[in-house]
Amino acid sequence: MRLTITIFLLSLLMLQCKTAQQPVVDEQKTAITDTIQKDSLQVELLTPRDTAGQDSTPQKLTSRQLQLLKIEEKISCFQSLQKEKEINLKYPGKLLKKGDSGIAIIPIKRKLQLLGLLKQDSLTIRFDSTMEVAVKKFQRMHNIRTDGIPGRNTFRFLSWPISKYINTLENYRENMSKKVDSLPSTRIEINIPEYSLRIYDNDSLLKQFKVIVGKYKTQTPILNSEVDYLVFNPCWTVPHKIAIKNMLPRMKRDTNYLDDRNMFITQNGTRVNHKAIDFSSCSKDNFPYKIYQNASPGNALGKVKFMFDNPYSVYLHDTPSQYLFKRDFRAFSNGCIRVENALELAQLMLNTDQNKAIIKNKLAKGYPVKVYLKEPVSIIIKYETVRYNEQLDLMQFFYDCYGLDK
Repeated sequence: MRLTITIFLLSLLMLQCKTAQQPVVDEQKTAITDTIQKDSLQVELLTPRDTAGQDSTPQKLTSRQLQLLKIEEKISCFQSLQKEKEINLKYPGKLLKKGDSGIAIIPIKRKLQLLGLLKQDSLTIRFDSTMEVAVKKFQRMHNIRTDGIPGRNTFRFLSWPISKYINTLENYRENMSKKVDSLPSTRIEINIPEYSLRIYDNDSLLKQFKVIVGKYKTQTPILNSEVDYLVFNPCWTVPHKIAIKNMLPRMKRDTNYLDDRNMFITQNGTRVNHKAIDFSSCSKDNFPYKIYQNASPGNALGKVKFMFDNPYSVYLHDTPSQYLFKRDFRAFSNGCIRVENALELAQLMLNTDQNKAIIKNKLAKGYPVKVYLKEPVSIIIKYETVRYNEQLDLMQFFYDCYGLDK
């Protein structure tokens, strides 16, 4: 009897263990799992499989695609900042620098914190090294001198409300969406508000140059063209407007004005003796002359100019006034574009092993010499008050010097 009971208990225990090993089936979970498996199968069928003969390397974004991607990211970032209290900033009337202290430092730090350039625990009245680094980041963000000192030009941008950044980005996005996706692989790009020129070869950036563009009243035009040739030792033909507006009053006061600047005058294509002209009788409506400046170290066009077809009679050129390139905002010309280190740009465009020797030889002649390029180089003059700088991995904002970014 005891043996029978023992066998029964052992059988019952084995049955319980076997039952415990069986998984508990949840009908709802099973249905979900089946759905996921079916969806996964469908996605797998819709997704093309890589084959041995196919290149699975991700395609590189075009410049336009990259710009649009970064614009969307930045718009989203600034939109999230709109919830924060706006910070109104005005130039305090004196330069602040590292080591200074004062209440005027607080709003600057708060604005830098809002833009994510300064840590939240740095809100003191002392201008420390951490703040200096943040100011330099802000200055780089706006393409101005990165000296870490918030002067008038820095405050020009510190006073921007967040809505200004968003509007600028949205305008840029709208303009960028209308542009073609491809550009000539070898090209010169000039961005007027950035005061910058970039030269590319096979879509690789060779060099970036500072430029000076037209004043507000004599704006550099937006255009696309091709640089055909260069002129070394250029002779400057003074535009009529400059002659009557800027030079005529000086010629009336100083009889040596033209001689001191190595200039001469023609009338109906014939050179005339300017000493025999009574300039006091001339006016803006009565000036039948053309003024030229001979090739010389002081020539307004410097040592080289770059010629491209356009209806505005503008071109790129060197300049003896190199000090102007130290300015943050460089709208000083009468429409043409002055290039810093223009001879270096000429070397890149000639693109030969002997380019330095060629340039030296042409300059030594002392008179204007044309040098045609083997292939014309595309030139694009544009107006963009914001752009993503791939080299700095930074979205940069520029002053709207012509007021076109409405």
